[in-house]
Parts: sequence; structure tokens; C-alpha cells
Amino acid sequence: MEKKLITAFRPTIRRKDLENVLESMIQERLNYGDFAKHFEEKLSIKTDVKHVVAVNSVSNAFSLVLDTLEVNENDEVILPSFAPQVYLNVLLLKKIKPVLIDIEEYNLQPSLEQIKNSITNKTKAVLLIYYFGYYYDPAPYIELFPNVIQDISSVIKCKINETSLAKLTSFSIANFSYKNLITTGDGAAVFSDNKKYFSPLLSFIEKDYHLEYKPRYQCLMSDLNAAMGISQCDSLDKRLNLNEQIAKFYEEAVAKSHGFSFAQEISASRNYSDFCLMVKTSSKETIKYFKKYGIEIKKPFDYTLHQYLNLDNKNFPNTENYYLKSLMIPLYSTLLKKDVEMICKCITSFY
Repeated sequence: MEKKLITAFRPTIRRKDLENVLESMIQERLNYGDFAKHFEEKLSIKTDVKHVVAVNSVSNAFSLVLDTLEVNENDEVILPSFAPQVYLNVLLLKKIKPVLIDIEEYNLQPSLEQIKNSITNKTKAVLLIYYFGYYYDPAPYIELFPNVIQDISSVIKCKINETSLAKLTSFSIANFSYKNLITTGDGAAVFSDNKKYFSPLLSFIEKDYHLEYKPRYQCLMSDLNAAMGISQCDSLDKRLNLNEQIAKFYEEAVAKSHGFSFAQEISASRNYSDFCLMVKTSSKETIKYFKKYGIEIKKPFDYTLHQYLNLDNKNFPNTENYYLKSLMIPLYSTLLKKDVEMICKCITSFY
């Protein structure tokens, strides 16, 4: 009998999640309705952000924000090259120019200096990504350029100086794919604490048909998906606490290891949404080694954005370093004790 693989990512689906989904089906609530509105309320409470809308994809979430900020064809958006491909897809489909920047050498933050040097009269927005549960104060970026969009998928409930991250910029986006802290199967949410920004965003969403026509997105999250999100919100704190307990064992193993270092060595705020390691040898050989013991580990991104655009690697040295050496190891609350022990053993024995 083939040994069951410990997958790199696994959504934590509980009986309560399934009960909520079943309830939405029994009530025949498959489109946007009470479950989706309740999910938005839960997200608002979790992030302390006044205005939240749940949508059916992160692509539509990003598109809505760009349209609200009046980012048009041939305008520019600055974003790190170490980022999900979906953001590049949206920009290119809308014929907006992506301006790619490197991340900092010693921490997982987009380069402030490169952003400063990249701002032109065509710049309309800056996108910040928070990696692996590490987070930082976006204030220096907002000082450089006011229209900052955050991807808070891995840090959705985190705070800076007692203020929710999601409150600090014009818009924030959270992805709810199977890899993320909260999963709805697919979907995303847009957060804004400012009605001045949020009301125009809602005008781009088709809720009811109007005789006065303008193109709108049919993008609201279905009750079927939102039903799972409701109970995922309820269990978020418990799952994060369990993740942290597991991660402490990983951290002890890394400290004893000759083959790995931490994704960020300098002091940083974080929550344990993911666990990323830096390998000191070949990532290909490391992946092969772990697989031999039934453990799947993966690169955070299949490719960097500058690779997709055929830009010179030399302009993105820190991104290249993370691309070549960073690996995600399994971290989710349903891991068994024997799984955690095996993963720790592989960390300490690999070199």
C-alpha cells in the first residue's frame, strides 16, 4: 500500500464547515445572499474594518480596486516581482503596465528605495505583499505614494501598534484559495475603512439590473462558498494557535539543522499562517529528499514575475535568492504528531 503523502498545503475543513455548506444548500441559497453578508460581517469584525465585500475570485477583487482607483490602460502599478501570478495576469489583461521591484536584502519587504525610484507621473498604485505570515508597517510606503493596496491573505487579523493592518491603506485584498488561512474553495474579499473609497467600488458590482447601463462585474461570492467562510472565520484563532505550536517544533529543528535557515533571520512580527525555510544547497535535491519520506514541500511561486516578463535576473537579486532557496513545508492544524516528528527529523538530518 502506497504511503499517504503529507501535502505542502491542505485546507482545514471541519464538520462545522460542511454543516454550514449543507445548510446553505438546504435553504437553496446558492447565489449572493444572507450567508455571504454574514461572512462579510465576520470579516469586518475580525479585521476591525468597516466595509467588506466578498467576491468570487482574487482576480475580480484586484480588478475592482484598480477600477475604483481609476487605473487605466497604459497607467503603471508598482509591485514586487516575488508575487502571485494572478496580479500580473490582471494588469496585463487590463493593459496596465506592471513596474516590478525587488524585495529588501535582509527582510521580506518590497524595496522602498526601488519604489521611490520607480514612481512616475503614470504611477497609479503600489501593491504590497505580506509573505509567510511576516508583516510590517506600511506607513513608509504610504508616505511615498498614497494609493497603496495590500495583499493581507497571510496576515488577515494582524495589527500594527494595535491597529488592524487592513485599516491602514485605501484597500486591502485577501485571497481565500485552498492554500490560505481562510478558504471558501475559491474567492476573495476587498476591505476598506473609508466609505469615500468603498462606495465607488460597489458601483462596479452588478447587484441589480438598471435601465441606466454601465459595464459592471458579476462577481459577488455565492452563499455556498460563503457558508464555509463563516465557520472558517470562527475557527481562525484556534487554527493559528495550533499552527504556532507546530511551528515551534520546526523552529527548534531549524536551529539544530546544518541545511536550513529561517526565511527571515532578523526580528520581525509574524503569525503562523505558513512556514517557509531557506535551503543552503539545492532546492531540487531538498524536495526530492523530503518526498522520499512522504513529505511534499514546494516553492512559494512557480516563477517570479520578472521571469514571466523576460527581465534581467540581475535587477532582482534578492527575489532570485528567495526563488532559488525558499521552500514551504507543511503547516496546518490537522497535522498528526507523527507527521510533525517526521518533518522535524527531515529538517535536522538534511544537509
